[in-house]
Amino acid sequence: MKDNEIVKLPDSELQIMQIIWEMTAQGTKDIHAGAMMEKYADRIGHLKLTTVLTLISRISAKGFIKIEKRGRINCYIPLIDESEYNHMMALDFIATFYKNSPKKMLSAMWDGGILKKDDIELLRHELEEDDDEGNS
Repeated sequence: MKDNEIVKLPDSELQIMQIIWEMTAQGTKDIHAGAMMEKYADRIGHLKLTTVLTLISRISAKGFIKIEKRGRINCYIPLIDESEYNHMMALDFIATFYKNSPKKMLSAMWDGGILKKDDIELLRHELEEDDDEGNS
């Protein structure tokens, strides 16, 4: 994937990628389709193995994971971390829906009752902490 290129995964691929990120965060060493389907049956148990493998191939082709052969199984290693993807998608969302204006997004959230005074206080506190750390 090129720098600054934002590739939005379709929901079905994102669901598989989120499982790979979760398993990685849990310290799972061998992440493979069988383990994913067994551990996350509640989320992907409705899919056939061939469907999961197709989604994994697409994710790999987009540069999100590396497929590594370990014995007789293919294991998946994330190449993009979840926070990086979330950051890219947040920037894309703000650009698409709010014409690159975080202020417009926050105003819409405030007007819609999504953003509360407590949220604003928390954000203000975090920004002040970031500012203090930057001045150290």
